[in-house]
Formats: sequence, C-alpha cells, structure tokens
Amino acid sequence: MFANLQNSADKTPASLAGAEAAAGNGRRSVLHEDITVNGTLTSEGILDLAGFFEGDLTVDTLVLARTGKIKGNVRARSVTIEGHLEGTISAISVTLKTSAQVTADIVTQKLVIEAGAMIEGHVTSRSA
Repeated sequence: MFANLQNSADKTPASLAGAEAAAGNGRRSVLHEDITVNGTLTSEGILDLAGFFEGDLTVDTLVLARTGKIKGNVRARSVTIEGHLEGTISAISVTLKTSAQVTADIVTQKLVIEAGAMIEGHVTSRSA
C-alpha cells in the first residue's frame, strides 16, 4: 500500500525536504492521489499524503500535499498541510501552507500560518 519514495523527488512537495531532514529515521511512505484509506495508520517515519485518508493517523512527520485530504485525528511530531484537513491535530509543530484548508481543533507548541491558509477551529498552545 505504501511505496518507499527514493527516486521521485520531483513529485514531492518542497516542504518535504525540510520534513525529511527533521525526521529521525528518514523513512518515507507515500499515499498518492488515487489512493483512499479508511482506518488507523501508524508510522515512525515521514508520511507524504496526496490521497484521501479517513480515521486515526499517528506518524512522526506528516506532509499533506495540495491534493491530499484527511478526515480524522492526526497525532505527530511535525505536521505540514497544503491540502484539506477536517478533525483534530496534536503535534509539536504545525505549519499551514498557503493552500491549506483546515477545519480542526489544534493542540501544538508551534503554529505557523502562511498568508492565504484557511483555518476554522480552536487552537491550544502548549509550552515545551
């Protein structure tokens, strides 16, 4: 279901380079645009999601591409969103890119919202 992405740098979001450097083990899984997953997903590496996911997602680093959509609960160390998310986010660091559309309750230590990102919900800031 997941592909190890080694030679497809041209298909990954620019924000993934920073996420990969931040992730401890450097492992990366990809859900492409044509993939839909329902359920629970856990990974200790980077998840680059361009498809649709519904359920509970626990990863070290999440990069939600412009085409990506999540409906559910996200727990991660680092989250970067370019696509659509509806649910909850609990992370140390959350970055909402210009194209992000988020309807969620967010609990985080660090929140970055780029101009143009859309957010609706509650944000709770936690200290380190």
